[in-house]
Amino acid sequence: MSNEARTSRAMDSRAADESHESRDEFDDLDFNPANLNTKDIPPREGYVQRWVRTSIGNSSDQSNVFRSGNLGWKPRAADSVKKGAMVPTVEFNGDNVIGLHDTILMERPTAMDAKHKEYERKTAAGQMQAVENDMLRVHDSRSGMGRPTSNNRSSVSTGRVAPVSSD
Repeated sequence: MSNEARTSRAMDSRAADESHESRDEFDDLDFNPANLNTKDIPPREGYVQRWVRTSIGNSSDQSNVFRSGNLGWKPRAADSVKKGAMVPTVEFNGDNVIGLHDTILMERPTAMDAKHKEYERKTAAGQMQAVENDMLRVHDSRSGMGRPTSNNRSSVSTGRVAPVSSD
């Protein structure tokens, strides 16, 4: 019998198959919407825009789109971009909109965006104030709870003796 290294049929077929040789050509592509090059898709005058997820894996995520719609975001139509600009388009709810890989580009008026950001800022400030008030109220003498105390004493016990059979 020969000592030469033998390869299996599966290894031979993989070596002959060109599709397994160069998977590296796709490694530098990034399909994350946050990293998309949108310089050819500047926001329209008076609007702000963002990418919104439409599905996760094979499951549609319409609730995410509806939630965005409730906040004033609308899908940006593909024909709203200047002629000649190369933009990815998808069909979404029967309309041709700007989109790519389970995301669509949505926009809302700048004034509405500023109003919503102010609302979020006030909500966060109110929540922070409520936390501070609750922390102070816990230590108030009228709350029924005193100041926190610490116990510095420790004790050691011998524990109980495990039962042993008389056999």
